[in-house]
Amino acid sequence: MNNKQPETGEIELTQALEMYIKTIHELEQEFGAAAPSDIAQRLSVKAPSVTSALQKLDALGMATYHRYQHVNLTEQGREVAEKLDRRHRTLRDFLLLIGVEEKIALSDACEIEHVVHRQTIDRLIEYMKKQSKT
Repeated sequence: MNNKQPETGEIELTQALEMYIKTIHELEQEFGAAAPSDIAQRLSVKAPSVTSALQKLDALGMATYHRYQHVNLTEQGREVAEKLDRRHRTLRDFLLLIGVEEKIALSDACEIEHVVHRQTIDRLIEYMKKQSKT
């Protein structure tokens, strides 16, 4: 269940679509664009699942996708990817701060970021900023 509340004017994405956005963003950073086959491999899913997700992201204005071509995030998609990355880093850093082993912190941060309420993340970001100043 996804219990996040969308912010004003923001599209609420499923956990699966968030993972596609993150993966496309990572591949763009590495290669300049994301090949559907690379997305499938990274997420351990089959090609038809990737095609379906890319079509949804294209329809939502998050990615530019044309069949049999590489995919790129739109500006809106990149903004979402950067927010997800910030959420992940904040959660990972918090878990490391309280003594969670790094491997577990990385895994847990990935799971938590998709289900925790935005308000919780916002308060955690504020808390972590205060911690870094002390």
